[in-house]
Amino acid sequence: IACLKTSWVQFAGRDRSGRQTSVHFGGVFGDLVSSKTVSNCLRVQYYTTMKALQSEETQIRGTVSIWYAVGNLKCNTVKGLFEIFIAARALPQKKAAIHLCVDDMRQFALCSVMVKVMPANMRARMRLHFGSLTECQYQLSTYGILPQSLPLDADGNINLDHHLRWVASCDMEEKLGPSASLKATELAHSTPNETDVLFTGGKTPNHAGNQRFRALVHDSSSEYDSCTDARKRQIVGEIIDKIYQSGGRCLKPQGKGADKVWEEVPLDELRKKVMQTFRNRRRRLDAPKQKANNSIGILISGDPLPPDVIFGRARRNPGNELLHRLIKERSQEYESLNRGVKMRLVEGIMKTITDQGGRFLQPASEKGGWLEVSSDNARERISKYFRNHRRRRPTTATIGGSLPRE
Repeated sequence: IACLKTSWVQFAGRDRSGRQTSVHFGGVFGDLVSSKTVSNCLRVQYYTTMKALQSEETQIRGTVSIWYAVGNLKCNTVKGLFEIFIAARALPQKKAAIHLCVDDMRQFALCSVMVKVMPANMRARMRLHFGSLTECQYQLSTYGILPQSLPLDADGNINLDHHLRWVASCDMEEKLGPSASLKATELAHSTPNETDVLFTGGKTPNHAGNQRFRALVHDSSSEYDSCTDARKRQIVGEIIDKIYQSGGRCLKPQGKGADKVWEEVPLDELRKKVMQTFRNRRRRLDAPKQKANNSIGILISGDPLPPDVIFGRARRNPGNELLHRLIKERSQEYESLNRGVKMRLVEGIMKTITDQGGRFLQPASEKGGWLEVSSDNARERISKYFRNHRRRRPTTATIGGSLPRE
């Protein structure tokens, strides 16, 4: 634990490609600097690597390492540097990229030589950055590593708040077991970045990542509402992939106040949350339509014609008998379909009635008057008749007098 508290290695969230990022500081000052020996650095490196590899996503996508030696954090000696670097190559991890950040010309020359003598497969993954804090952060941002994800303040000093909280969680987990604390590897993240999607369990935050998530749901909502269950699962998976490919994460809060931390939402739970977002959006859009349909109708003159379907407790009509027969004939087919296809079946029944000159009517409040209901209202009522028919089987149900009043 003392080795971890040196903060020589810290997690820095994920880059825009969704890869776990870690920062290695060349020089650390403070009360614990005596713990920063070569052997302890190797222990820290091994421990943090194995913690990161507990995530299946990290095993697949690989990791990004940033060797940071700028300003007060530059390494004053190269003793053990090659030993640490060789140990990093020996660890069982997929190194997607390695970034070396320096502001000293001598170290820049040394690192340039080191990169050139590396094997070709490693040299292709290494990038050397020279300059001040701002210049290095800008160069890292061109590779999808956001400046706010680095555990540094505006003056270039290390921010230990989240790291020490993660170390305490690791200590508790080592002593009491994994169930005694929150997921240690997930608590290593810094504050949420602009690409993250935050699930707070209440009002959706006005966060850049959430706005993009809502836009993705909006773009796919039409297809989602009318496709099969298998396709719905594919759409949900595609949205999740787009979030992580942009460098975002899906986070939920744990704790309150000063103890509040963010952890990544498990994949199974995340799928349910995305599907619930689609359902919530559909309900919000349907609510005003349903309210309008229940209160607005077109007043017609004259009495109903024989092909008309009359809703509510009213007289029986030949149109109602036709609707009753169609529902009875197609009830089993209706129950076997998903929501989008059910709506098409209902629309087919409506077309059969309208092709014979029928309308969908309900009694108006004025005595003797009739209202022609909208297509959406008629579609919802016929869907309800299908549900009532299912509940009342095997008893026979009649429409236009015997079904419950809506």
